[in-house]
Amino acid sequence: MQKLREQIAAYCRENGIGGMLRITIKDQIVYEQTVGFANAADKTPFTKDSIFTLYSLSKPFCAIGLLKLKDKGLVDLDRHPAVYVPEAQGFDERVTVRHLLHHISGLPDFAQTAGFAEKYAPGYSKCAREHLKALTKYPSFFAPATDAKYANVNFVLCALIIESVTGVPYPKYMEREVFAPLGMHRAVVDNEELVIPHRVSGHELVGEVLTPVRPCYDWLYGAGDIVATVEDVYCLNKAIKHHLLLSESTWEEVLAPSPLNHMGMGCTVTTWHGKQRITHNGGHKGFRTLHVQLPQDDFDIIFLSNSGFGNARNDIAEMIHAAFYGSVEGANQAVEMDKGYIL
Repeated sequence: MQKLREQIAAYCRENGIGGMLRITIKDQIVYEQTVGFANAADKTPFTKDSIFTLYSLSKPFCAIGLLKLKDKGLVDLDRHPAVYVPEAQGFDERVTVRHLLHHISGLPDFAQTAGFAEKYAPGYSKCAREHLKALTKYPSFFAPATDAKYANVNFVLCALIIESVTGVPYPKYMEREVFAPLGMHRAVVDNEELVIPHRVSGHELVGEVLTPVRPCYDWLYGAGDIVATVEDVYCLNKAIKHHLLLSESTWEEVLAPSPLNHMGMGCTVTTWHGKQRITHNGGHKGFRTLHVQLPQDDFDIIFLSNSGFGNARNDIAEMIHAAFYGSVEGANQAVEMDKGYIL
């Protein structure tokens, strides 16, 4: 473990990476490490209360929130999203809520559709319904369930479905129905106006200088807007492992990957060094985050970084595997998410 600690420290020092790492086996914390600072400018240290922007690591929690409504009979995964969100009327009539959760809807995306961002930016949560309606005028990338494309529009729609069905704002619903029951005591659905104690500053490299940056909020409503601590993120491990909040049959659906892209509902289910891996990452301006769960060994990795650059998530995960399992051979494909920010 000392060798791993020195290896990670050297890697992060050489690459300007900051963040918090935790490894847990059978609910026992076996390794923790912090590198860099919560704010590079004033060298604020990380603490157990440090709040990170999760970006797309928010999606598993949004999926749980939506699927609770499915279990209550309030949402049918095989209906068109416009049944619940009128602004989605105009999208391909073959699209279903299930397609959204697997990223196989083919719907045009806010940031990935040519010309949309230039015309409608910024895309804050307060504009979500208006921008979604405008997006229906753009062509789909492909017919639903014929291909796969990771796109935030899918989970923006999921958040709006939650709001429409419950009549409760998405942030309040998530606090009441997901965060509190799972024991996520510090997690919050973020917005650009919130002042959050212990919030970590995100950083980018400007030339050779590590520079604080504001988080991005564009078109991330439900798709990448949760902020949380390491302990909060570990609650996802417990939810998956113990099948919390959802029925057994729904958890089976969550963890059944689409053959088109290896994505379950709000997670990827792939093979890593010969073992099943359940994971999701997040990455955008100022932050890159990672959660890896190896169910066979009850082995869990959380890496929350406030450095929005580099390939530290993959590199550090491989260092961890080598330290605990003795080999780096057999690594499978990288998890393809956060297009434009994966490398």
